[in-house]
Amino acid sequence: MASEHQKELDLLSSILEAAMDSLAATLAGNHEIVLHNLTTPAHSVQKIINGHISGRKPGDNLLSGPDTDAGFAGLVPQKPNTPPVTIKDYKTTTESGKLLSSASTLFYSSKGEPLMAFCVNVDTSPYEQLRKAIDVISSKTEPQSQEPELSQLIEQTIQDIIDRHSVSGKKIPKSQRVKIVSEMHGKGIFKMKGGIQQAAQTLGVTRHTIYNDLERLNEK
Repeated sequence: MASEHQKELDLLSSILEAAMDSLAATLAGNHEIVLHNLTTPAHSVQKIINGHISGRKPGDNLLSGPDTDAGFAGLVPQKPNTPPVTIKDYKTTTESGKLLSSASTLFYSSKGEPLMAFCVNVDTSPYEQLRKAIDVISSKTEPQSQEPELSQLIEQTIQDIIDRHSVSGKKIPKSQRVKIVSEMHGKGIFKMKGGIQQAAQTLGVTRHTIYNDLERLNEK
């Protein structure tokens, strides 16, 4: 017949293992859950989820875990009927150098003897990498455009061409206008959206006139 101590251990074990089965279906790969049977420290790891984080497996001993594990600070016997004790927000380091954020809950028998430890270890390196990536992205501000808007650039180019071929205050003769239209065509002004309309307005003629000038140029 099982002792009262063993009954308490078996009941607690079945409850915590069932909880781990649920967690195994939902936890991310950087979360490790370890269930220790503290009555058998030489092979305390009873069940583990994502053991690749610390490199442990079922049957490993109590000391096989990360360095500086403060989760076992409550391993000494307690007063009878001591409730579970949770040690949280402490850091541990794996043998491979991973920094883990950890928490552990220790469970005791009705007599205060340590029975089981339910430990959570989170590899925070993916979050750190994400934070660094976000910092890089957020630190990059959109470069301010050094160039004017396209319409302004077209307008300025048109005006520069006109100024080279005309005298201020005088009406532009047809022969000069054709030269101006020819240079605008060579600059690609008329390939730009709105280029013909802007040229016509600046020259004080209609779009139709511009088209006629272009036809004459094509005939040459």
